[in-house]
Order: sequence, then C-alpha cells, then structure tokens
Amino acid sequence: MEEFQPQELLIITDLETLRVMADPLRSQIYEILLKKPATVGQVAEQLGLAPSRLYYHVNMLERHGLIRVVATNMVANMVEKFYRATAKQVEIAPDLLNFSEPENQEALTGMLTGALDATREDMLRSITTRQHMLSQGAEARERRVTVARRVARVPDEFADEFHKRLEALLDEFEAQDAPDADLHYGLLVAFYPIFYNEDNPSKDANEQKKE
Repeated sequence: MEEFQPQELLIITDLETLRVMADPLRSQIYEILLKKPATVGQVAEQLGLAPSRLYYHVNMLERHGLIRVVATNMVANMVEKFYRATAKQVEIAPDLLNFSEPENQEALTGMLTGALDATREDMLRSITTRQHMLSQGAEARERRVTVARRVARVPDEFADEFHKRLEALLDEFEAQDAPDADLHYGLLVAFYPIFYNEDNPSKDANEQKKE
C-alpha cells in the first residue's frame, strides 16, 4: 500500500468545499480516513452503516480534494479502493468568515451545525456500541467522559492566556495519537466571545429612533 501521509494543513477557500465538509456524516468519514487508509466497506463497518450509504459522500469528499485514493486491490474482478484524508487539519480561509455575505453565513452555519451533529452522532453510536460490547462479555472498565458547557465573564488578558493554553492542550492531545493505543477519544472544543443584544448600544439607539 502506498505510504501516503496527509499534509499538515488544508485551507478551505471556496463555499462549495465548505458545504461538503459541513455534512456530519462526511466529517465522520474524514476523521476515520485521517487515522489510516480504509475502503468504503471498512469505514461503513466502523460507523455501523451499509456501504451503499457512503459512496455518494466519499465521492463528494474525493471530488473536492478532502480525501484521495492511496491504493487499490483486486477483489473478485473488482477494484477495491483505499482512501485517506489529505490533511491533518482543515481550516477556513478568512475571506469565508465574512458574515455580511448571505452565502458565507449559510455555509458557516452549516459547518457549525455539522460539527455539533457529528459529535452527537459519534457519542450516541459509541454509547450503543459500548452497551453491545458489554452484553457480549467485554470488560466493564470506567471510561472517561466529560460533557460540559461553561460561561464566565473574564478579563481580556485572561482570555488571551487561556486560549494559548487551550491551543497547547489540543496540540498535546493530537501529538499523543498512537496506532496501538487502546481507544480513540473524541474532542470538540469551542471557545468564543459571547455577545448579547444589550451589548450593542447602537442597536438600542436605532430602536428608540423608530419609536
């Protein structure tokens, strides 16, 4: 099999590719193919889905350069393709982050919804699979799970420092990735400033003028 290694970073520069990556199922497919090459059948098995449900999504990912074929194998006179994700990290070009453009707003909303939906589906599938494993006699070990939402009013200096430490922890988590480790662990992080309507005095003034 070809020794293909994903590049460090892929920057999405067009809305169509952003929409492709926003789909929660495609996000899960991408994550699986980031670890090692796999066929559509192997990916489907990990997700607990029929391969026929994945072919369209795999084709979309390949067409937009998010995954690629790294090896082929002949099985019963048919070509079996092994796919791999093309980049370890995917980021969005700054131009696409302009919310004043309706198309950008739609695509970014889809990207955010896709990430949340993919996490939800991943967790629910994992819980169901774990229950099945336990019913088949798997060892009942305690597993580390944290699901939490926190909101705090903090100084800018603290927010800057906290963000740096958070980025360092993310890098540390990724650096620990090992093929022979016991389990995969998922991590979804969102750190962002919160703005409420009362934080916008100009809007209040405009509303008063209308009255």
